[in-house]
Amino acid sequence: MTELIALADGLRAILETNKDDFQRRVTTLEQAVAAVAAGSLHEQLRASAQRDAHKLAGSLGTFGLPRGSDLARELEQRFALPGRPVQSDGEHLANVVGALRGELDAKLADRHPDALDPGGVTRGALVDVTDIARQASDDRELRRAMFETGLAGTEQIAPSSRRILVVDDDPPVRLALAAILADAGYDIRDVGSAREARHVLTHETIDLLLSDVSMPGETGIDLIRYALCEHRETATLLISALEDPGIAQVAMDFGAYGYLSKPVRRTEVLIGVMNALRRRDIEARERATRENLERVVALRTSALSDALQRVEAAATQGRVLQAETIHRWAQSAENREPGIARHVKRVSHYCALLGHAFGLHAESLGLASVLHDVGKLAIPDSILLKPGPLTADERLAIETHAQIGYDMLSGSCSSLLDMAAVIARTHHEKFDGSGYPRGLAGTDIPLEGRIAAVADVFDALTSDRVYRPGWTVQATITSMRSERDKHFDPVVLEAFISSIDEVQAVRSGVRPR
Repeated sequence: MTELIALADGLRAILETNKDDFQRRVTTLEQAVAAVAAGSLHEQLRASAQRDAHKLAGSLGTFGLPRGSDLARELEQRFALPGRPVQSDGEHLANVVGALRGELDAKLADRHPDALDPGGVTRGALVDVTDIARQASDDRELRRAMFETGLAGTEQIAPSSRRILVVDDDPPVRLALAAILADAGYDIRDVGSAREARHVLTHETIDLLLSDVSMPGETGIDLIRYALCEHRETATLLISALEDPGIAQVAMDFGAYGYLSKPVRRTEVLIGVMNALRRRDIEARERATRENLERVVALRTSALSDALQRVEAAATQGRVLQAETIHRWAQSAENREPGIARHVKRVSHYCALLGHAFGLHAESLGLASVLHDVGKLAIPDSILLKPGPLTADERLAIETHAQIGYDMLSGSCSSLLDMAAVIARTHHEKFDGSGYPRGLAGTDIPLEGRIAAVADVFDALTSDRVYRPGWTVQATITSMRSERDKHFDPVVLEAFISSIDEVQAVRSGVRPR
């Protein structure tokens, strides 16, 4: 309770410190509205009015003025487009900006907690400061939100060990966010621009970057992209007053861990921060697990390291040696599974046939596809060779072979291995997006992966297995056609079926032993 009262006092102090900035922004809006009424609004004043209305919309609700935030947002929308508003809007806009001025003056005239706008309870500022009872309920709401989001049942690292960088060019909002997070125990750094944020990220270890979206110069999304490339250990969270659902999706697409809309409540800020930090911790553990798995693979298949070096050397020593090395590498994976002899060689021929049909380099595609299942080298024998049905966890473990194969093959200087990496990761994707490991759909799946998917499934169905005989070619084609637009690219599938005579020749010449 004492901490919340102190926090409320801190927010009121921020409001007092920045009152001149609030007044200046409202004055700009008054000047713009007067120009609208006089028919003399010019582009520079319109843009300034929109910018100041945007800042007020995001910050007034933070300090218990939700109605003021709504009024500012209406003005922002009115001034959003060049050539708007028109002279006939002048009277209405004068009423709006007059009401906004009245809201701000009333707040600044009496800053006692009992005189604060009670509307802050329903719309929500960063912290509700209408009365002591409401402050106590804020903590109860936080505990309830932690329970509902699953945070209450997880181990939380002490906030004092977490360093958060707050970036917002609007000082009142930036300082209020910093106050909320510092009150919760976090170690806070705050700056007013992306340029300053880059400097802090370069010189300090930051656990979470909390950035506004709209800032002069470099935007928050630009800053997030920089952090993802240069500081991958830092979690990212965006906040904005923009009422555009597309902004949130763009933020997520660029890698942000979450998105908060201004004005937000203390509870929303803390839950958003805790969720982002939890996700960062989970990803760090997964990354460590993957790195451990890669070390196990390296130890278990140390001979493959020499093979990879031979493949790289083959770029200058000739493709014959390269092809032989790749086939031996693929054979290492194939030999672990009884009953699939010569599978990779047949798939290679099928892929080469389709590659020629689609104008790809058939020889390279055929050779690269040999390594489509190389990631299975990392799957334990107890799962890969299990005679009975797999559990759900075992099935997930098997599915990791696609990503593992990509990790083993990618990043080399060989274009052939780069193609092999793409095939390894995408040959289990499905055209309707229901495949793995990334759920790609349609032409987002590389053509090489769509080709390998058809070749791999055809050979699997037509080949004998220890638990069933192989299907006939006709039965296989019928089954695969039923999966057009679902499992398979229909164009690739029909091209394969059109080449069935050549496919049959491959099956006859490369018969399982």
